[in-house]
This record gives sequence, structure tokens and C-alpha cells, in this order.
Amino acid sequence: MAATKTKSRRPWDCEDSDRHPKQRIFLSIDTIDSTKLKSSLAEKGHTPDVWAASFAAFLPEVVVVYRKKLVEAISKQHCQSTCSKPCELVKERISRPTVNVWKYIGDEVVLVAELTCKQYHAPLHVIALAETIKQFNSDFSDKPIMKDPNNLLRFKGTAWVAGFPVANIELDLPGPTKDKMVKDFLGPSIDLGFRLAKFASEDRLIISASLAHLIASAPAMKEPITYMNEKTHHLPLCFGGLVEAKGIKDGKHPLIWYSVNETAESKLCRVENSDLLAFLKEGTFKNMALPFILDDRDVDSSYDKDYKKAIEAQKKIPGSIFYPKGKSQITFSTKKGAANNSNIDTKKIVKRISRLNSNKK
Repeated sequence: MAATKTKSRRPWDCEDSDRHPKQRIFLSIDTIDSTKLKSSLAEKGHTPDVWAASFAAFLPEVVVVYRKKLVEAISKQHCQSTCSKPCELVKERISRPTVNVWKYIGDEVVLVAELTCKQYHAPLHVIALAETIKQFNSDFSDKPIMKDPNNLLRFKGTAWVAGFPVANIELDLPGPTKDKMVKDFLGPSIDLGFRLAKFASEDRLIISASLAHLIASAPAMKEPITYMNEKTHHLPLCFGGLVEAKGIKDGKHPLIWYSVNETAESKLCRVENSDLLAFLKEGTFKNMALPFILDDRDVDSSYDKDYKKAIEAQKKIPGSIFYPKGKSQITFSTKKGAANNSNIDTKKIVKRISRLNSNKK
């Protein structure tokens, strides 16, 4: 029997807002073949300072440019006026979502933001990421390293979502100093995003199936966007079949992308959002919970049980936001010259999450 939907009191209504179910979007911007470029320069006898300036110019600017592109995209859609909740604070969060750097991984920058508006936020984040990639590829097109056109920096992107606290976990871990904590995220949805990144290119902005579902099920945008010289009220996506994804259920995942630049491939693989949505519901999400944003109160009541199980499990994990307040979450080494250490065993955390997920099946 299909799960019923309810708008009655939910188990998280009595919790602090930071413990409410969240759908976060992760946005990666990475350089293309940067290791090959650095190795090539080294083989020619060049020292790291030759390429370091270019990378130093890129990394800190990512979040600045991205925020600007996102504000522009949201402003065009008058996103604030579409929220179903009248609260001014919620309206402010929706009209100006917070986007932060989650982490730097070599030459890759991963941003994170909470999705708080079911109408437009998912597609607008993708538009902002595509525009950011375009700008960086344009800005660096006339700045080859050593003035050699073969030494151009090029960029690609990947976007995916992860739901919390079910299936994934949010942690507060030791930072560079004893009183500084940093936010981290673990779980299968996080792993999936990094698995999919290898399919990204200068023209393909890779999107996870869960994010594609949110985009394909979003209502028509209030104002049309321009895509490949066409006006459309829906974010167009491309579908390239199933690809190998190590560690993912059945080992396969849909290859879905948003075209940063028009190509013959994008014309051939463009798919109607309604057809993609039907495919995802019958395939990828046939036996899985659909992704949702909490602004949508029509959340399946079956999620309540999963939420309760998740927080009970995470109450036992030091560093988790559900770990009982008053308990010491982090321990630091007191040895002189020793780096700060945590009593968090990430391997055990991953095992607990995996066990929780297997119990749900």
C-alpha cells in the first residue's frame, strides 16, 4: 500500500531548526587535466611558481563569483514571492541562500548550500554553476601559463544533493585551532557526487539523479531563461543512459547533465523533463525514497520512522549534531607539538550509516 501523506505534527517540529531534515546541494568546480599540465611544465624544467599564480587566482574567487551568479539568477525569478511560508525570516533565507565553501581538494573547490525553496532553488543553483564555469573559462582563455596556448586552464562542474539526517550525516570536526570547528558531511550521497565528477567536461555539467528529479519536478519558472538561443521556463537536461558508478546500488547510475555550451551531443541527448522524471521514478527511485525539500510539507509519513531511526543512531556518534549536548564531542592531544586529534572514528561512522541504510531495505 502506498505511503500516506500528512500535514500533522512531525517528529522534528520539537527540535531545533538545525536538526530539521535538510536537502543540501553540493557544487564542485574543478580544473581539467591540471596534473598533466603541471607535470608537463615540470618536465620542461619549470618550477611550481610558474603555474601557482594561475591557480591562486582561481581558487579564492570561486565562491565570490558563484554567489554573484546565484543572486542574479534568483533576482530574475523573484524567488522570494513564491514561498508558501509567510515568515519574513524564511523569505530572507529563500531570497538570499547562504553558499559556503565546504572544502578545497587540490585544485577542486566544493561549495555547499541548503535548498530551502522547492520552486526554483535546484535549477537556479545549476544555472549559477554553469555561468560560473563559463566565466572562468572565458577569463582564463587569454591567460595561458608561460603564454603558451597549450597551457590553458579549463574548468568543469558537478552538482548533486544529499538529504540529512537520513542516510547521510553532518559532523562538527576539529579545525585548525582548539576553539575552531569545521563542518563535514559523510554518506553515500556525498560519495556518489565524487563518483560522477569523472564524467564532467567543459561542456557537461554533471547532475545526480536526485538533483535531476528535483529539477524535473519543479514548476515552470516565472521568467523564462535563455538556453541555446531558446526561451524556456524549465531547465533543459540531457540524458546519456546508464554509467558505471562504483559503490552505488546495482553499480549503475543515470548520466544526466546540463549543457554549459551547445554541442552536437547536447542536441542529440536532450530529453523532456517529464520523460526524465518518469524514467527516474520507474528506475532509479522505484524502491527508494524521493528527494524532497522541507518547504514542501507533503512529505511521506514513512519518512518519520526513518528520521527517528537516523537521529537515534547519530546520538551515539561524537561530532554529530544529534550527539547529546553537554557531552564532550572532541578530544585534543595535549602533547607538545602534536596536531589536534579527534576521538571520532570516521570508519565506524560510515559503517553505522551503511547499517542504518541496509536496515531500511
